[in-house]
Amino acid sequence: MLDATQVKKLYQSIYSAEAKGVTLATGDPVASQMSSQVNGDEGSIPCGGCAAGLSGLTILSDGTITPCRRLPIPIGNVKKDSLREVWATSPILSALRDRSRYKGKCGTCKRWANCRGCRAIAYGYSKSHGNGDFLAEDPQCFV
Repeated sequence: MLDATQVKKLYQSIYSAEAKGVTLATGDPVASQMSSQVNGDEGSIPCGGCAAGLSGLTILSDGTITPCRRLPIPIGNVKKDSLREVWATSPILSALRDRSRYKGKCGTCKRWANCRGCRAIAYGYSKSHGNGDFLAEDPQCFV
């Protein structure tokens, strides 16, 4: 896994490349911080960045619902659960929408509302180091 410094250098290199007719599009919330100018705390209402629990879900082929295609935490199954009810009542999704639940620098970051780091990276990294906490700080964040 690339560390935060390596990730920053990689994105700086990509963003500085000039290619006519090519537009960089990424779903990485950390990458979006390369061009973000923040004057103050953006608040505690998520409105961009990581889509997990905010603007997207994943439904696997067996019907299992997860917050993200890369975040293997089952929150329901469309074969037996109402998708609307899962969206509205899942404790996992609720936690993903609650700034006070985030740990480390992600929880105190002034860019939280438009980033929140990558929850799958945070989960995977923390799992490899013990607990598998999807609310841990994103270890690849260079902010």
